[in-house]
Amino acid sequence: MSRPGHLGRLARLAFPALMIAAAPRALAAQQGDVYGPGDLTSAPKLVSAATTARLIARSYPEGMRRMSLGGEVKVEFVIDKDGHVEPASITVLESTVAQLSSAAKSVVERMEFVPGKKDGQPVRARVQQQIVYKP
Repeated sequence: MSRPGHLGRLARLAFPALMIAAAPRALAAQQGDVYGPGDLTSAPKLVSAATTARLIARSYPEGMRRMSLGGEVKVEFVIDKDGHVEPASITVLESTVAQLSSAAKSVVERMEFVPGKKDGQPVRARVQQQIVYKP
């Protein structure tokens, strides 16, 4: 048999937890749909290839650079309507060297884009990018 008021306290505790669990879905709905390359009228474009090249060079693990070891990392991520990468969306799809995965993710987090467009309006876009580390 439960104590008087116990169920009420439990319900008050469960409700906020439910709200927190539902928050990511609500946030995603507010942010809008994510479009793939085939859905866009204009694909996202890097703001600066030179800046991205510097980010890659700085993220290259020093030990690998000294040993002249290179590799490639294929990542997928979402670019928001303002051209910024959504950090939680970054996924490593393939990596020839496991050590480079975290380095590539750190690069992608800092990349800036002209956002993709659908019918002239900036939209969230899912893209895949190959990051290449050359000794």
